[in-house]
Amino acid sequence: MEHARWMERCMQLARNGAGLVAPNPLVGAVLVQGERILAEGWHRAHGGPHAEVQCLHAFGDGPVPHDAVMHVSLEPCSHTGLTPPCSELLIARGLRTVVVGCEDPDARVAGSGIARLREAGITVVTDVLRDACRWVNRRFITAMEEQRPYIILKWARTSDGFLDRHPRDGRGVQRISGMATDVLAHRWRSEEHAILVGSRTVLNDNPHLSVRHVAGRPPLRVVLDRQGITPEASNVYDGSFPTLLFTGKARGLNGVEEVVLPPDKAPLECLLAELHRRKIRSLLVEGGGELLGHFIAAGFWDEAREIVGKPLFLHGTPAPRMLQQPLRSFHTSPDRVHLYLRQLQPDPAWRW
Repeated sequence: MEHARWMERCMQLARNGAGLVAPNPLVGAVLVQGERILAEGWHRAHGGPHAEVQCLHAFGDGPVPHDAVMHVSLEPCSHTGLTPPCSELLIARGLRTVVVGCEDPDARVAGSGIARLREAGITVVTDVLRDACRWVNRRFITAMEEQRPYIILKWARTSDGFLDRHPRDGRGVQRISGMATDVLAHRWRSEEHAILVGSRTVLNDNPHLSVRHVAGRPPLRVVLDRQGITPEASNVYDGSFPTLLFTGKARGLNGVEEVVLPPDKAPLECLLAELHRRKIRSLLVEGGGELLGHFIAAGFWDEAREIVGKPLFLHGTPAPRMLQQPLRSFHTSPDRVHLYLRQLQPDPAWRW
């Protein structure tokens, strides 16, 4: 049977949950009989039914054919969380064969879902397109295995290598990229769990850090301001959606949750540990230049997305410089985008 073909479909379905299911993983499921798809499902929202449940609900209450095969991109869960264990549902519905893309690294599962299915007499085929399935769930898997969010660095620079112009001319945000690239950047925001900027970016650009141009959930706004220099009237503190402030001294900003950083510990490590404690699965770092440089120097990044616009600034804040070649580059008129990976993944045919 062409398990890989159906697993590709599982991954395609799983991506429908991007930006909607965190802190849960992205999962897709396909029930197949021979060459015919009987039903499909994917995890649509945190706290909602898992992919296998959605798939079997779409199939209906009738008996599952004895030769039907359930394909699922991530190991079925075996514990009770916000929903019952999917492994028990598959057993109860009489599945005889289950094909799994990759094992779930969550300590509450970690092979126990597969073991439970096998104990019940179900044939389980594992590691079908394993690397590709892990790539789809790289945010969740990084959080489980490395105990930190998946980190994506993103910046836009001019063709001569600057993030902004000095001195600023008083006209607000200095445009570098075009509209098509802005739409892409806002889609990127909608797919991540949190977005981080430093105090200088708040002072200079006064961003909202919202999602515009596309439909999607805004990420948690995170501000690193150890010196307490960001104005209370800044857009990131407007209360339109949550903001988490990391600071050196409590400020008591209205409606803003604050975390006071210990003075004797590395701020980035403390920030990442606190975000992981809060089950933040991914972090999009949008600047500024000093903050991006600290992440790069510390090796705290998994992907970097560099937008290169047409303008020339001639002087200003230098953009970060990557010491490796981009794994992929493409145009979004009139700009060019370079995508970097800190470590080459086993499945280089990654999708954005």
